[in-house]
Amino acid sequence: MASDPPRRAVVFDLDGTIADTVLDLASALNRTLAELDLPQHSAAAVGGMVGGGLGKLLERGLAAHGASLEQEARDEALARLVALYAANPVILSRLYPGAGSALRALRQAGTPCGLCTNKPDPIARDLVRALGVAEIFDCILGGDAGFPKKPDPAGIRHVVPKLGAEPATTIMVGDSSTDVRTARAAGLAGIVLVSYGYTTTAAHELGADLVLDNLKDLPEALLTLGFTPMPRQLTLK
Repeated sequence: MASDPPRRAVVFDLDGTIADTVLDLASALNRTLAELDLPQHSAAAVGGMVGGGLGKLLERGLAAHGASLEQEARDEALARLVALYAANPVILSRLYPGAGSALRALRQAGTPCGLCTNKPDPIARDLVRALGVAEIFDCILGGDAGFPKKPDPAGIRHVVPKLGAEPATTIMVGDSSTDVRTARAAGLAGIVLVSYGYTTTAAHELGADLVLDNLKDLPEALLTLGFTPMPRQLTLK
């Protein structure tokens, strides 16, 4: 008996792509730094430190003050950062304009969606649940779920078959060079970046197949790329 053909799917990054999380990240980081008697960083500065998980965020936050920690102290500080962030991940975080409508449009069209983030898995799930979009995702994978963090492709290679898809039938949507490298290493059909994320390099310079200023344009953009049969009559609000 012939198996079903692979489905066309979309896998999203979280921070800087569908959700603006920098204020809650900055709050947790600054509270951690304060306990180490170090000054706070502005939210704008923290935005340039996001990417690679909370461990990288801590390292960058320390390095910006010319500070570093021995391994044991670093582990303790990271545990404190994770605990502080996990306790309040969605106080000030919000979906970006157009993200909710794009996700719902894809869901309505029957396009399976996944989420692959370097954020700890429980926090990622709490975040998308609080933002009201958890049910959109057929598979959610955080950075501590047993796979190497992006840009290693192992995590996204785990997510894709969970969506009933194959790499050649999957598009990734992200905001950084990490997402571009992940998609290319995984052999995905393409990578779409948003222009407003946390990357310190302009999205147009990162080698994506397409860059969008607003995710509300994603369903139609996928249509023009010949990727997914989104109904053109669908109205996005």
